[in-house]
Amino acid sequence: MKKPIIGITSSHEKENGLRNYHRTTVSIDYTKGVIAGGGIPIIIPTTGDIEIIKEQLKLIDGLVLSGGPDINPIYYGEDFKEKIGVISPERDDNEIKILNEFLKTEKPILGICRGHQLLNIYFGGTLYQDLSYFEGEILKHRQDLYPELEVHNVTIEKNSILEKLYGSSVRTNSFHHQAIKGLGKGFKIIAKSNDGIVEAIEKIDHKFCLGIQWHPEMMVARGNKEMIKIFKLLVEKSS
Repeated sequence: MKKPIIGITSSHEKENGLRNYHRTTVSIDYTKGVIAGGGIPIIIPTTGDIEIIKEQLKLIDGLVLSGGPDINPIYYGEDFKEKIGVISPERDDNEIKILNEFLKTEKPILGICRGHQLLNIYFGGTLYQDLSYFEGEILKHRQDLYPELEVHNVTIEKNSILEKLYGSSVRTNSFHHQAIKGLGKGFKIIAKSNDGIVEAIEKIDHKFCLGIQWHPEMMVARGNKEMIKIFKLLVEKSS
């Protein structure tokens, strides 16, 4: 039986000190996660060319929207606030085009960290540009070391994709400074951390469109067996 091919989006970076030198990068942990789940990973570079994007997407059975820099707040109707991080206009444009095309196929989508936030924004949602703008006391959501370390609990809603995998809760790592504020149209919140930060969303009218705020690929790449379940389900749905 043919293994599903899973496309993984990548970052478009400008190398400091080198004129007109750009590169495509993505953590190898994403490819390890897909392989552990039983799929075949391929990296999708940033091109911005819609015809090339269409041909690229014909090759894949499922999509991972990977983590990376902040998304330009213009996409959710806000000006830049003081604590926003680095953005990538080229990547924003490319991934919006990817979503425009790939959603037409109704094939599975997994958004991780930035990818989770992008799904929300694409469907009209908003973000906290920094967790300091969130009202109330928050947990530490940006680890300094140990990518595989489980640092906080995530409470999972009933009748959700994640409940089928983990039951009512799971412990996760955490590497982000932004979070979902207003929920995108057609989604439901399916998991939160104990401080109220949205940790996962699921599209109601899609067979598998899941956004998660933590980084399961980091945990899988360092031996966590529980987080493989997410990638196995993505691959299963892509078959």
